Amino acid sequence: MNNIIETLFDTFEPERQSPAEKEAVKAAEGILRQAEAKLTENELESLTNALLCIGSAGCLESFTRGLRLGVQLTLEGLRPLD
Repeated sequence: MNNIIETLFDTFEPERQSPAEKEAVKAAEGILRQAEAKLTENELESLTNALLCIGSAGCLESFTRGLRLGVQLTLEGLRPLD
């Protein structure tokens, strides 16, 4: 049970970036530096908050879908064999 709980927490708060995340950050670095130079601190903070909200919007949906699938598979596995 502890492993399941740890996995659930790691899903929402991973300790390290995946290779895909590192590549995305590297690819966006230049445009982020340009935005930082042109926007005020408040504008940059508003943009950052909006992007974070957009990025995390699908996380809960993905988690919910995965959890439902896992429960369905578990229930199917518990059915008696005929």
